[in-house]
Amino acid sequence: MPRLSLRILLLLVLPLTAYSFMLPAGFKTMDDQVSIVANPLIRNAANAGQLFTQGYFRDNSYYRPLANLTFMGEFHAFGLNPFFYNLDNLLIHIANAFLVWILASRLTTSPVAGFWVGLMFAVHPIHWEAVANISGRAVLLCAFFSFASFLFFWTAYARRRTGWLVVSLAAFAAALLSKENAAVLPAVFLLYLVYARAKAKDFVLLLPYAVIVGAYLFLRQNIGMTELYQWHGLDQYILGFITFLRSVLTDIRLFFVPTDLHFDRSLPVFFSFAQPQAMITMFVWMTGVCWLFIGRKHISALVWMCLAWFALELLPVSQIVTTVGVGVGCLSTAEHFLYAASVPAFILMALGGIKLYGSIVEKRMLTPAVLQSLLVALVVFWMSVTVEQNIYATSEIAMIERSLRMQPYNARLNFSAGIAYVPSGRFKQAEAYFRAAAAYDPFEPRYRIALGKSLCDQGRVKECIGVYDGIKDPGPFRDFLNDNRRGAQALLKHADLSQK
Repeated sequence: MPRLSLRILLLLVLPLTAYSFMLPAGFKTMDDQVSIVANPLIRNAANAGQLFTQGYFRDNSYYRPLANLTFMGEFHAFGLNPFFYNLDNLLIHIANAFLVWILASRLTTSPVAGFWVGLMFAVHPIHWEAVANISGRAVLLCAFFSFASFLFFWTAYARRRTGWLVVSLAAFAAALLSKENAAVLPAVFLLYLVYARAKAKDFVLLLPYAVIVGAYLFLRQNIGMTELYQWHGLDQYILGFITFLRSVLTDIRLFFVPTDLHFDRSLPVFFSFAQPQAMITMFVWMTGVCWLFIGRKHISALVWMCLAWFALELLPVSQIVTTVGVGVGCLSTAEHFLYAASVPAFILMALGGIKLYGSIVEKRMLTPAVLQSLLVALVVFWMSVTVEQNIYATSEIAMIERSLRMQPYNARLNFSAGIAYVPSGRFKQAEAYFRAAAAYDPFEPRYRIALGKSLCDQGRVKECIGVYDGIKDPGPFRDFLNDNRRGAQALLKHADLSQK
């Protein structure tokens, strides 16, 4: 009992300590402005029903009504005080860590492995982007309901309790309404049944989940949430997938050496199969697949399940279903994609670590005390990186500029940096970032409109109008462009009259 109490205390105190530094962070210029600050729907509780008929960003791609519903509740309880929005993110993350602890303990049948999986999930810096940015709420909620659904499914299967299956189905539906990625969960349950060597009749348990997925797709179709972005040719499709595979190699490295974490991570799409990095990526993956095939008889069923589970969690962002990018020729490889996918990865790390620990002790290479000290040092290292990332999260400009030093080609980040400078009247700095955004993604009209506005704010009205006139296809921003153009023309006319 004392050991259990200590583990509970650690899972509470360590993430609270590591993530407490992000609590003073404010709302950021990217997703927070659209989904919270400038979202009129959350300001009136009577609009709750409308949240289930509109996109997360008031678009036709992302459907996450439960995340917006939590923002509505927070707005009515705390107004636009970001402290409480950040605090709720942290509390959900801690709840997720406890769910992961329980789930991993049941899957591995090892309390020690289960606790280490929960601890890694709680403090590993790979999760900083999902937790320390309010817009990560959808990721956190989706994971919470997905983990809960998995636990209830496990209980329904292992203990033959139909009531728990109903609860699992409800949690699964909530996960889908939090983020689209939850759609892979029934496939994860299928993996578990195969791993558990379930009888043929037990696979019938999956049918209600398929019905819910069908109902979810019907709902999205009915309300118009159907927009997907596809590749223009087979060669681009394959190169996009290879680029994704390259990003996964970085993801795997980050689990062990998380030293260059940054916001809104992205990667330029490979432009040729003969490109050296593309060839190296294919060679590494083919070597890995061959190694797994050769050693398949020595790999446990749980390891196979976790490998497949990890792949399934990344399927929605693999560029197979739809493109996931940050601009022209640039894929999004954000670290928050790894939030749910980290669970099978941490299970593999825990199992491997326990095996290595036993082997070292058995061969008397190091004493248990030394090994335990090294484990503590590893946790402290992870926590220190998490703290560093959370400190960056409190200053949006510092966070974005650090990220741009590593990926200057990210048009979306350049645009966000420009927007972040505007409130303080630093229009010259904003102009530089807007120019970069427009250069890296010349087909996005918002970037050129913002560039023109920054010029106008500096009194360079003629240059501003020239930029506006150069926008040939403003798309859905036509009215916004026309309003800005009229404003600039009025300023120019006023200046001419003043000179006369």
